Amino acid sequence: MTPTENDPAARLVSLGRRSRRRRRAWGTAGSVAVAAAIATVAALPLGPEAPDRSEVAEAPEKTVNLGGLSVAVPEGWRTSEVTTFDPCTAEPRTVYLASRRDPGDRFSRGVPTKCTSEGQLWLALVRAGVPRYVTPERLVVKDGQPLQATQELEGWWTYRAFNEEEMATAVLIPGNERDREQLLQRVTWPAGPSAPPSGGLMLPDRITSAVSENAGPMVTAMDAGTLARIRTALTELRDPVPAGEECTPQGPGRVGIALDGVSVVLGDAQCPQAISTAGGRVRVPAGLGRELLDLIVASDRAAAERSHKD
Repeated sequence: MTPTENDPAARLVSLGRRSRRRRRAWGTAGSVAVAAAIATVAALPLGPEAPDRSEVAEAPEKTVNLGGLSVAVPEGWRTSEVTTFDPCTAEPRTVYLASRRDPGDRFSRGVPTKCTSEGQLWLALVRAGVPRYVTPERLVVKDGQPLQATQELEGWWTYRAFNEEEMATAVLIPGNERDREQLLQRVTWPAGPSAPPSGGLMLPDRITSAVSENAGPMVTAMDAGTLARIRTALTELRDPVPAGEECTPQGPGRVGIALDGVSVVLGDAQCPQAISTAGGRVRVPAGLGRELLDLIVASDRAAAERSHKD
């Protein structure tokens, strides 16, 4: 326990782990909730009792579905239903439908591994494949909703809806940006959460904590004064972003804040917009994300100092 983690029970945040580095995913029941979400994958329809099978798409209009997502299979590509998807053994020109992805233990041990599929194009839908991160690497727009986009160390990218689900069906795509964009256009997501009727961002009615990791280690604000200032600043954002004018909040300037199950990401001067997983996308003053982060850091530090004195 670090000095700033003075009240771990009140600060549980579910942890999302990537091959490149650790990420923290917001959850209402802590890391236990993520473990439970991952465990449920074994009960999905594409279980061990269903044999792996594949077929070739003879027409461009062939569509496959998994976890609420659908993919228009490129002409001449195969489709393959598998229990476990391993990106390093993926075959080119194949759309995979998988219950789960390879846990990647060989990557987490830090042992360099060259994937045999390097330089080849494929696409995979993986059920419950990726957790929601507090501070996504990128937020891109598809079908009118933001997608959390993350580049993996081995070269492919993962895409999932940036919504309130703790674990969601993910799309894995390798290749350069042009190839990924073309394949991503073939994927259709369900409609995302709607913005509040009055505009602005959808937020919890009551905030008991604000969590961020932008400052390095996870920091938390729990005092009423800081939380009130954060909520007031966010509720005053009322200028909605029209469709087609969305930009991509991405590092290093974007700031992610988890507020009792709802995540809000604020961009910097390159993309002065804020997005809530519960609904809503609005314009923001450049620098607001950093101001709110500073409030959380100060609150966390003050709580740690009080704890040391007690």
